[in-house]
Amino acid sequence: MNSRMRRSFFVSLALLLQGAGWTAFGSVPARTPPHNEEAQIEALKRRVAKQEERIRKLEAEVRALMAAQRLSAVSDETATPRSLSTTPQPSSPTEQAAIPSSRRRVRLHRGPNESRPLAATLPVKFGGDVYLYQYVPTGVPGAQPRFELYAFSALVNGHHGPWGFHADYRLRTTKLRSYYPGNTWLQEGYVSYATRLGQIRVGDFYRRVGLNWDGSFFGNIEYFDGLMLDPEFGVGFEGSHPLRGRLGAEYSLQYFSTDSGVNGSLPGRDFVSEPGAHAKNDVTMRFAPVWNFGRRASFTLGGSFARGAIDRAGGPNNQRTQEALDATLRVGPWLAYGEVLRQTVSGVILLPPQDATYTLAGTRWRRGRFQPRFNFSQGDYHGLDGRREFILQPGITVELADGFSFIYEYDFWRSVSPSERRTLDRSLNFVLHYHF
Repeated sequence: MNSRMRRSFFVSLALLLQGAGWTAFGSVPARTPPHNEEAQIEALKRRVAKQEERIRKLEAEVRALMAAQRLSAVSDETATPRSLSTTPQPSSPTEQAAIPSSRRRVRLHRGPNESRPLAATLPVKFGGDVYLYQYVPTGVPGAQPRFELYAFSALVNGHHGPWGFHADYRLRTTKLRSYYPGNTWLQEGYVSYATRLGQIRVGDFYRRVGLNWDGSFFGNIEYFDGLMLDPEFGVGFEGSHPLRGRLGAEYSLQYFSTDSGVNGSLPGRDFVSEPGAHAKNDVTMRFAPVWNFGRRASFTLGGSFARGAIDRAGGPNNQRTQEALDATLRVGPWLAYGEVLRQTVSGVILLPPQDATYTLAGTRWRRGRFQPRFNFSQGDYHGLDGRREFILQPGITVELADGFSFIYEYDFWRSVSPSERRTLDRSLNFVLHYHF
């Protein structure tokens, strides 16, 4: 119905109601003076114009929210496919900034007399994650079992039109790594702006080279070398867009001026644990065509490139280049993924990182409350020792109740070189995870 038809409809309705009111009292009204009809028409025109302006504002807000939702689906697809569940899936505590609180279950319909809760009317939402962790080593010399509060993650998400804000602040009873400044730290914190093609971010957020994550709790070789879930300070753009027919694309472009000084790398395996060392002018880019075979199946093939400097106060400085190829296949509740990442470091190499080739592959499947999985990761280091490390990792996640999950993983971490073979970790890992 166009604006002219709406105006004619409202005028006719007003005159009809007026005539019906006089007829009910047994009399016929005198003809309304022409100037009164013109005044009524002008009043209705003003009301229609106000209503149209309100509709335009609502449409703009809906477009911005839909753009933010599309970006959320893309950024979380490799970690927890939205098609497998509508609730946040448990994963490593170091991944939780990638799982926004907007993915919680919400009621879409309310009764006519039911008021909205105060939290639903606020532009800022608060949430979090709690992890209780039991580590049980098996046959590893010197390793001791422990039970701890692995992490408490406080999440803050705000939205106002296309603008947004995300923060993930974490705390533990002890330091996660010995080189951390303390037992509390900011994992991610950035301002965002949603556009039709994607989201612009400014602040501290994860660099993207290859896959985001493999859905595990314990982690993989790339994570322990500081390549995955690695937050840095900078500006970035990422999103997805349909191209033609069933073909779409995911893309990202990032520039980081320096690192944040925290990631999941073990001491001595990445430059962040070195005093006086930091990343500088780090640029990453990724493009991934997506083929959608109906609503239940898709295939994504991505290519990534990154290049940046590593500066040390006492030298030597290095230039780091990374190239990656990743693939993800989704068929209903089943997901398979893998990637190969080649890292090249130029200059005099005295400390990590070093030249290496990383491989990651995994699969998982969801049925009801159960999500079994299996992950494999490997690092081939091209140094003098020719060392190779790999992790074999079967596991399962069980949803106990809304927000509560139980995670079990068995981890076998082995290092092999021409001179020796040794087991770095063999353990049973039990986790109780609560998301709110």
